[in-house]
Amino acid sequence: MAYTKFSSFFKIGFVVLLCFLALPALAQKKQKMILDSIQHNSSNNAAIIPELVNKIGAYTVIIDKNIAYLEKKIKLNEITTTIPTIEKLVKRIKESLENGKSSWNLRGLNSTSIMLKGTASDLNKYKNTLSNYSSTLTKNSATLKKILKDPLLKASLQDSILSMQLQDIQEESVLLDTDQKKVLTKVNILRNRVTIALLQANDIISDLADKSISEKRSMWGQEEAPLLTAKSSWYKKSFTTVIEEAFIRLSRGLTRYLESNLDVLAITLLLFIFTLVWSFINMKQLKKLPEAPLELHNIIFYSRSIVLVNLFGFFTYAPFFFPSPTMSFLHTFELLRLLSLVFLLVPFLAKSCKPILITLCVLWFLYAVDDLLLQSAYGERWWLLVMGVVLLMVCLKLLFKKENFFIGIEESPITKHVLLFTLVFVTLSILFNLFGRVTLAKMCGVTAIQTLLLAMALKVFCTSVLEAIYIQSEAYHQSRFSAYINFKELQHKFKRVLWITAIVVWAVYLARDLALYDFFKMILTDFVSKGRTIGSLSFNFKNVGIFFIIIWVSTLLSGFINFFFGQTVEITSGKRSSLGSMLLLIRLSIWTVGFFIAVAASGIPLDKLSIMIGALSVGIGFGLQTIVNNLVSGIIIAFERPIQVGDQIEVGNKSGVVKEIGVRSSTIKSSSGADIIIPNGDLLSQHLINWTLQDRNRRVEFAIGLSFDSDIIQVRKIIEQTISKNNRILQTPAPEIVLNEFTEKNVEIKVLFWVPDLSTASALRSLIMIEIYEALKAAGIQPGYSEAKLAP
Repeated sequence: MAYTKFSSFFKIGFVVLLCFLALPALAQKKQKMILDSIQHNSSNNAAIIPELVNKIGAYTVIIDKNIAYLEKKIKLNEITTTIPTIEKLVKRIKESLENGKSSWNLRGLNSTSIMLKGTASDLNKYKNTLSNYSSTLTKNSATLKKILKDPLLKASLQDSILSMQLQDIQEESVLLDTDQKKVLTKVNILRNRVTIALLQANDIISDLADKSISEKRSMWGQEEAPLLTAKSSWYKKSFTTVIEEAFIRLSRGLTRYLESNLDVLAITLLLFIFTLVWSFINMKQLKKLPEAPLELHNIIFYSRSIVLVNLFGFFTYAPFFFPSPTMSFLHTFELLRLLSLVFLLVPFLAKSCKPILITLCVLWFLYAVDDLLLQSAYGERWWLLVMGVVLLMVCLKLLFKKENFFIGIEESPITKHVLLFTLVFVTLSILFNLFGRVTLAKMCGVTAIQTLLLAMALKVFCTSVLEAIYIQSEAYHQSRFSAYINFKELQHKFKRVLWITAIVVWAVYLARDLALYDFFKMILTDFVSKGRTIGSLSFNFKNVGIFFIIIWVSTLLSGFINFFFGQTVEITSGKRSSLGSMLLLIRLSIWTVGFFIAVAASGIPLDKLSIMIGALSVGIGFGLQTIVNNLVSGIIIAFERPIQVGDQIEVGNKSGVVKEIGVRSSTIKSSSGADIIIPNGDLLSQHLINWTLQDRNRRVEFAIGLSFDSDIIQVRKIIEQTISKNNRILQTPAPEIVLNEFTEKNVEIKVLFWVPDLSTASALRSLIMIEIYEALKAAGIQPGYSEAKLAP
């Protein structure tokens, strides 16, 4: 039985093998049959010609596209020239780590790791680019093979033009296929080199991270002999050699980092140019004002130099745009920032403080150079001790100094706190150095000088930002934008925000100097990204923060639009405008779109959103009916437009001019100047009188009392003449003068006329009454008493 099954399987396998071996021969025979058929048809009828023409056109397009891709799209020069340098760099670092030749300190490990991360990022880009090239070339090559195998191209035709075209397609396909194979081979070789370099770079980054952790643990122990017992022969390299190597690495690392971040550098430079031009325009406009001397008296640093202030600002904020900056890059920008700071502050320093500032600048430069040294040296330790002692003396002198540091600049209330902080860290630096903890000594020394000068720089930066806002506000104090950022109203708010930002920046620099930035960043990232649950609801603080930030931006944008396109002009001009309703719809749209964007960006699932809406509906049912009623009424008012901004309305016992149509409530300004806030629901539920729904015309009336012996006809003519002389009174409808009633003491005549603008009705009525009184008095007619009033 088993033999029978085995025999059956063997027969089936043998048949399959024969079929597999016969397939090429069958395909070749089929192709020959097709070719013979084509030749026969081409010689006996013209049915094949249209198909050949179509294929020639299609194949020509394919070949042209492949040639264009090969010549224009594939660019290997940058990768070809860069990859050898990267390979040498990776090899050198790898050999140093494997052979144990590198004695890098924590700064050196960090700088090397950042540099390699940038290199790995470039290699990833190269890898993706080469993979795309390889994939496209492979597809193009497969397409060309199909073209070359097409039996129609081998047909023998009597038409010489078609034969030449077929021959050209075959030749071009063969040449193109050869070129593509060469380029594909080159691309694959480069891709292999890039992949190997990337794997090695990632391995080195991992090793550097492990070594950095080891260094952070070991730096709390004694790394070297105490300074007073140490000998120069115990160190591998001299102090001069270590400095030379550090500067060589500085130039290489800085150049490589800037080259890999040219796009960020271009953006920051454009921002600098924009702020510089903006500052020049504002200062030029401010100097044109009559009160310019008085306004310029309140400006400190911009009066010194606009270019210098903007350069100082650029060197302050630019490093925050760059991802994972190296210490060499940071120290370069800090040096430029310090130089611009000195030029700004020199005129405002007290005479005794100028040598102190110069000393601090020299100390910062020496500490920065020491921070860039990758290896320890005997001379460096004594250098570190001398710098620490000098900085300690400067801090003590500044602490016990009674006179002000600056002239014409407000002293900062945190100056003594910063000096005490610096004093503590420089003392620790001296002690750590004496007891052989060199890494901690360098970190504390650099932190001490950095935090002191950074606090000074941030103080100047915040002041210059406030000055820029002040210049903008005063230069265009009549514009809507300046009203929006009114310096006098928002000065304290801006100042508070700037100082909070300065404290955060100072803390970030402190964490970087103490090599704790990555640690705190990891903790913060884990905190905001960690998933949390409340019942069945899952969330994290990152998504919550994104949600509220987008909602806040939507609210800010809504308020911005409402202010700049608001209703102040319409109210003061006495004209109604439909802009208020449009603004209401725009603001509602912004909030709605902002809400959905916030939901999408924060990753809130739609099923959870439906639960939230359901819970909100329950809340509405229990206690939010009035609020929802007002919100819906606001939307109805926006579409139906029973009132507009600038309308004169009466609601209940309240009357005034519509100032703003809001989402929940609207504001009217009464004749006494008070702002009355009326819920939108009341505008629709109560009787609403709109005096300006169709036009702003208004009827004015008053009564005149005359004695019984007065000539009524003459009085009527006098009144008509007086009214006709005033062109502010409408003639259509025509004014009316009617005999109203007889009283016990006199005859009452009522005067009625229309004015084109109700805002001028009271003043015009008073003017007409005075003119009529004077005219009647001149005619010898003495008006009697009567009660005058406006039409209801």
